[in-house]
Amino acid sequence: MNTRTSLQLKFLVFVQSVFALSLASPEVTSAAVNVKNTNYPIPAGAYFVSPDGRDSNSGRKNDKGDRRGANSCKSFNSPCSVEKAIASAPSGATIVFKDGIYRNVNTNINKKLTLQAYPNAEPWLKGSVVVGDWVREGNKWRKDGWNYSFPLPRHMDKKALDREHPMAGNRDMVYVDGVALKQVGSKSRVVGGTFYVDYAKNKLYIGKNPAGKTVEATAIEKAFSLTRKGSSTVIRGLGFAHYADQAILVMADRATLENNTFVWNGLSGIRLTSATNAVLRGNNVSYNAMNGIQGYYTDHLLLENNSISFNNIEQFARTWSGAGTKIMKTTGLTLRNNVVENNLATGIWLDGSVYKSTVTGNTSRNNASIGIQHELSHLGTVSGNLVANNGAGIMLADTSSIQVRNNRVVNNRFKEPIIVKDSKRVNKNKAEVARGIKWVTGNNVIKNNTFR
Repeated sequence: MNTRTSLQLKFLVFVQSVFALSLASPEVTSAAVNVKNTNYPIPAGAYFVSPDGRDSNSGRKNDKGDRRGANSCKSFNSPCSVEKAIASAPSGATIVFKDGIYRNVNTNINKKLTLQAYPNAEPWLKGSVVVGDWVREGNKWRKDGWNYSFPLPRHMDKKALDREHPMAGNRDMVYVDGVALKQVGSKSRVVGGTFYVDYAKNKLYIGKNPAGKTVEATAIEKAFSLTRKGSSTVIRGLGFAHYADQAILVMADRATLENNTFVWNGLSGIRLTSATNAVLRGNNVSYNAMNGIQGYYTDHLLLENNSISFNNIEQFARTWSGAGTKIMKTTGLTLRNNVVENNLATGIWLDGSVYKSTVTGNTSRNNASIGIQHELSHLGTVSGNLVANNGAGIMLADTSSIQVRNNRVVNNRFKEPIIVKDSKRVNKNKAEVARGIKWVTGNNVIKNNTFR
């Protein structure tokens, strides 16, 4: 057995032992979450939307006493729907969201826009519908004609699933008075606190009496997709919940997501892919099924002052997919001053050829697995972070040229505060290897850290 094969076996044993520590997971409750209070100025010419916005001319006078254009969205007293405003507004316009719950929002943003909350308002965009007309069937309740289904995506790697939680990849969700029910795989397993979707017969079953309660169930995959033409779009002060995949998919450059709330979504709160120079600042990203923030090919991404907590609530595999935030294939990443805590997985996970990264000033605590993990990456700094009460502290795996300095690594359950590991994995991408991303551990510097 050669040295690297031996190291790989030790690495696999190590991974098993680290994730075994996660049995003592943070408790996830259905805590009430509010949209962050904001007070952004409203520019002249802004468009207004509301949950009951009307897209046809209502005949009401606009702010100037003129009936013409009363459905133009440009009056606080005559708001329109989100879709109408996005379609009508020119590039560079601002769309202001009044208070309330917005449903059935599912649209592409293909121009530069600013979407923001009205001052001190609490606008929620929800990917669920309110379900009524239940039929009692023994100790279960049935909804007939249920035409929404979100089974395991075909593109999802089976390694993303934990054998003990096989339903995690099914993205259907049901909430009774705001409390999440647990999805099960058959009608016979429906008991109190659970639900089942019969995809073949278009039926939804719940094990909790819905009488006098509000039952919400997921009906839409995502709220917004920022396409390439939507570069420089800003979304701020909005709340997103109950979407089957992610609330926002960012494929545009220079997008800014600021002071938003992303909770209880079926895969991730935010997903970025092939998007450069994005800024995620001041967001609350919590209680999402797999991870809070997911990024692929997101060069020069900045994450700062976000709260990323209680993610991976569906218990996706912690060795493959579940994380507070997981970023891959990215150059020039900066994570600073974020609070990453109580995730049922690794807190901060950089994986798969992350290059020239900076992780500084963050608090990563009470995460079930690893506080900060660098894997298969090259060139970076991990400095000035508090890493406390996790399954393990800081881990470098098949990673090179990382400066680990001036961190406080305390009270983590694995005995070594900082772990450096190597396996037989070798990068075969010639362009990446030419930049030094070889997936071979070496040239890491660990200095001036505080351990307990």
